[in-house]
Amino acid sequence: MDISRESYIRLTEEDVGKLDVVQSSIEESTTHRQLVRGAIDHFYCNALRFLYRDGELTEDGLENGLSHVEDWMAEKTLKEIAADMEEINSQ
Repeated sequence: MDISRESYIRLTEEDVGKLDVVQSSIEESTTHRQLVRGAIDHFYCNALRFLYRDGELTEDGLENGLSHVEDWMAEKTLKEIAADMEEINSQ
C-alpha cells in the first residue's frame, strides 16, 4: 500500500504505557509503530466484519477489503463472519 500522506498522532503517557505493556507481552522485538499498525488492522477487520454482517458491504467488497491485511488476519475475520452468520440464521 502506498503512503499517500504522513500523519502524526499525540499519545498520552498512559497510552504509551499501555503500548509498553503490550510490547512486553510479545516475545519478538516489536516497535510501537508495529503495535499501532496491528491495532489499526484489527479495527479495520472488525469494521469489515460488522459492515458485511449488516448488509452494508458486498462479498466483493469484503474480499477486496481483506486483501489489505495479512492472510492469517483475513482468515480469522472470515471465521468470525461465518460464526456471526450462523448465529443470525439460527435466530
